[in-house]
Amino acid sequence: MSLPSDADAQLMLAFQRGDKSAFAALFERYHTRVLNIAYHILGNDDAAQDVAQKVLIKVYTAPQACRLDSAFSTWLYSVTTNACLDEIRRRKRSRSVPLEELTERIVDPAASPQAHAESEELAGEIGVALASLPENQRIAVVLQRYEGLSYQQIADVMKTSVPAVESLLFRAKQALRTRLSPYVEGDDGNQSAGTPTR
Repeated sequence: MSLPSDADAQLMLAFQRGDKSAFAALFERYHTRVLNIAYHILGNDDAAQDVAQKVLIKVYTAPQACRLDSAFSTWLYSVTTNACLDEIRRRKRSRSVPLEELTERIVDPAASPQAHAESEELAGEIGVALASLPENQRIAVVLQRYEGLSYQQIADVMKTSVPAVESLLFRAKQALRTRLSPYVEGDDGNQSAGTPTR
């Protein structure tokens, strides 16, 4: 069961006062979320691990940096997305998601060999399409699709307005739809093994 955000704030306050067990509880709840956000933004497991480690070390070594005027998760996701942007700028090139890593997360092992191959191909295309988005669009998609945040929560994390988030998501979805149309809508030609699956 997940803790409500006010419980997160209480844990952070306790940690700021020196209670190390409060950090352990926050770590347990958010480590995987931070790692997933970083992975989906960066498209690389090693880079995501590095960013997640840096973010959680920052929380541990500088707990006073967390202002609790908004939800703890909003602050943490903002720190995470900023760390991802720093990593992207540092590497100066976009990275695609390694096919085998992404398919481990979305391919059904009980599927037929043909369905499995089609899912792997689609997974690879989704990773490439996501990596091709501009950074802010990619972050908005990851926060909405993989973390289930509302437009207002995304706006808070990205320090922008709800209409700006709506615009980012609209443009991202258009770009993804265009890039993935042979897989989503089916293609009359034989260019793709993909079929409309989800």
